[in-house]
Amino acid sequence: MSFAKTVKDELIEKSILARRISGQKPCCIHAENYGMFLFARAFEYKKICIKTENETITSLYSNYAQNMTGKRPDIEKSKAGKYTVSVRTQEERDKILDTFGHTGKEINRRLNRANLEEDCCMSSLIRGAFLACGTMTNPAKDYHLEFVIPHKTLCDDLKKLMNESDNYPKYVLRKGVHILYFKDSEHVEDILTFMGATDASLEVMGIKMYKSIRNKVNRRMNFENANASRAFEAAYRQIAAIRFIEETKGLGFLQGDLLEVAKLRMENIEYTLNDIAENLKEPLSKSGVNHRLRKIIETAENLGWEG
Repeated sequence: MSFAKTVKDELIEKSILARRISGQKPCCIHAENYGMFLFARAFEYKKICIKTENETITSLYSNYAQNMTGKRPDIEKSKAGKYTVSVRTQEERDKILDTFGHTGKEINRRLNRANLEEDCCMSSLIRGAFLACGTMTNPAKDYHLEFVIPHKTLCDDLKKLMNESDNYPKYVLRKGVHILYFKDSEHVEDILTFMGATDASLEVMGIKMYKSIRNKVNRRMNFENANASRAFEAAYRQIAAIRFIEETKGLGFLQGDLLEVAKLRMENIEYTLNDIAENLKEPLSKSGVNHRLRKIIETAENLGWEG
């Protein structure tokens, strides 16, 4: 199941539950219906329909249409599993258009604000719009929620409505289709909560927290691995210098303090500077050990080592 379907199923479930338990206000029910019809595939004099892969949305849209017209709309299912719900007759289409204050002959499809009786209707209309034309990427992959709208004027109207509710989508024209989208995780959470998909919003928050922790762990591991790699490369270079001195002059060529450090390094490649410091006859600081190892390398270089 896609995350978009999960969101839509939650929106439908909570909307229906609100009507049964708390008595969702009639104005909000009307606004949600309007959002679904206005932002569906066609809302015109000669054609009113929705296309969707979601069987629940198919049933919901069909019920809304029947409530307004008294007639069941046509439902077709393609071989690919996509549903098309179409209002059959001109008389039925006129009833639906008139319900929302449209004629279907408008030059541009616009949002009729008369269908928003109160401020609470904003979230209901946007919820209906998302059910009709919205989609969302799985937040485990990316934070992206969008509304795919065929008409620029309608897109502008929805953007303005969202801005009034403190939700600020970005706009892009993609292959001739107008897109309003939310990309930032917090903005995605906000619009989900505003529409009523609180469970989905909480899931986005949880995934974001998991990603943050995972990224911190990965950065820590990368940091430690890089340190370990640098430490190993340094130890290997130190041992190579010591072996060169041993082969050319013998280890006795090194002074007493340098000789003790050289032997510990040769015998314990895995030792850190702290380990070497702690295993000297007279414990030394880490910087002191590092200084002596640099002196050993300088000695090797003076003898012709090109390490």
